[in-house]
Amino acid sequence: MRKPRILLADDHNVVRQGMAALLVQSGRYEVAGQATDGEEAVRLGLEQAEQAHLMILDLAMPKLNGLEVVAQLRKHRVRIPLLVLSMYDDVQFVARALKLGANGYLLKHAMDDELFAAIDAVLQGDRYISRSIDSHLVWQFTLDDVELTQRERQVLQLIAEGLTTADLARRLHISPHTATRHRANLMRKLNVHNRVELIRVGVQRGLIVLPSSQRPSA
Repeated sequence: MRKPRILLADDHNVVRQGMAALLVQSGRYEVAGQATDGEEAVRLGLEQAEQAHLMILDLAMPKLNGLEVVAQLRKHRVRIPLLVLSMYDDVQFVARALKLGANGYLLKHAMDDELFAAIDAVLQGDRYISRSIDSHLVWQFTLDDVELTQRERQVLQLIAEGLTTADLARRLHISPHTATRHRANLMRKLNVHNRVELIRVGVQRGLIVLPSSQRPSA
């Protein structure tokens, strides 16, 4: 039988290459492509939509975080099963990832013990959540009804990464006025009044992903 073709998306070369080596050495899987950031992950998923059997993607990636990658691939009706790899065990991130269309959520520290079990479960059409995460809390967790557009989610992530309004305009190729309007809409929808609150609430609701060193306190 043909080996399952797996795509890997992680901006940490050591993690990504180590995982690729582990998969190949097992003799059970084929690594069909790799991406180093969220935008590359979306392109890779679109290119391999008919050939790949699974994508394993990091939650915290530059340009587009893993949640946004999941959202964009599902928006384009890419049916490749998606296994999110993360250092965060926060229930809101797990619930958000599954709601957006991920098929599994694996914690990085559990890779040694659970990687193959997670891959096999997802390939068989099941959902997989790392054993140390309380799945009952995940299913009970109710996300707020706030709905952000794809552009608003992108703007929110970039604000959290420290970009100013002028930076946003340049990065997204929009006018400063449009960037300001997106920021104002985000504050209105999330009922906050400044950047610090915007980032804090965004993290709490699982809308953005930050490196642990940058995460605001609750």
